[in-house]
Amino acid sequence: MTKFTQDELLEVLEPLLRAHSPSGDEAEVDSVILDQLGGGLDVRRYSGGQLIVRIPGRRQGDGVLLAAHKDEIGMIVKRIEEDGKVRVAPLGGTYPWKYGEGPVEMLVEGGTVEGVLSVGSVHVSPETKHVHEAKKEKPLDWPMVYVDTKLGRDELLKRGVRPGVRVVVHRSRKSPLVWNGYVGAFGLDDKGGVAILVLLARALHEEPPELTTYLAFTSAEEVGAAGGLLALEEVRAGALIAVEIGPVEEEYGLENDHRPIVWYKDSLHTYDKSLSDRLVKVGEEAGIEVQTAVYASAGTDASAARKVGRIGRVACLSFPTQNTHGFEVSNIEGMLNTAALLWEFLKRGEV
Repeated sequence: MTKFTQDELLEVLEPLLRAHSPSGDEAEVDSVILDQLGGGLDVRRYSGGQLIVRIPGRRQGDGVLLAAHKDEIGMIVKRIEEDGKVRVAPLGGTYPWKYGEGPVEMLVEGGTVEGVLSVGSVHVSPETKHVHEAKKEKPLDWPMVYVDTKLGRDELLKRGVRPGVRVVVHRSRKSPLVWNGYVGAFGLDDKGGVAILVLLARALHEEPPELTTYLAFTSAEEVGAAGGLLALEEVRAGALIAVEIGPVEEEYGLENDHRPIVWYKDSLHTYDKSLSDRLVKVGEEAGIEVQTAVYASAGTDASAARKVGRIGRVACLSFPTQNTHGFEVSNIEGMLNTAALLWEFLKRGEV
């Protein structure tokens, strides 16, 4: 069962994926989100860069807050060496082997500076230590790579490249691959969730939910997951549901298919069992199969808020995804069913 179509989803998703939005530098994707939401919705910008849509409900009671983060995994300039090599550090939990050698962009005021994330030639001996280690001895890590811009240090500084500047996968690598019922791209975490919230916002504007619903596009989740906390400072909600990717690996007994994933625990906290059970039950009633998960290495805006005691009722609903924090691959029907399950949940108004 789907409420939304593949064409609708991909039409919203593609411009989100192409927009740069490394944690803390998200203005470009903000513009895309606001454009896609269109007019007529109550959309406000709050502290820390959160965008929150408020949709009044049919009846009284605490609202429900759905959160999807708009920031993407990226890199940050650590230093510029005398020969012009730009050394970078991860912005979020990723590794250079997730990107491979390839073009990147550094986001400076008024534009970008292009470069290539580089390791070096494979035709070397142990004398070229970092390449030899990457070939033979150690997994590729950040000290082994650099960004090659073909510019000197002084020119880079003149163009605005300095420590703190964000670095992202080049836009030429950001268009999604759609094939055999799947979509693959850098940044599905969590622009897939953002796309789902945009679709829900449009639908709820036409057919209001039972309870007042807040749709939060949160900032900087990948570097600390404070977005849910900040959103809860601005709205009155009795429950917080994160809309996320669901990592698929054999150890979790999950499959990358049409079934959304309800989280029961991650590395930050447990999720509210009654609310999680309710999502499973709504899926059953609506004819939407679900999977359930206990994660050893993951966290969301919802579990981060629960960990510090900011809210008691939290849940996470996600669409199955492989290759997380890299070139991610998600089942399109799984994404559509995630949106449909949330729609059914909000229609019932039973939080």
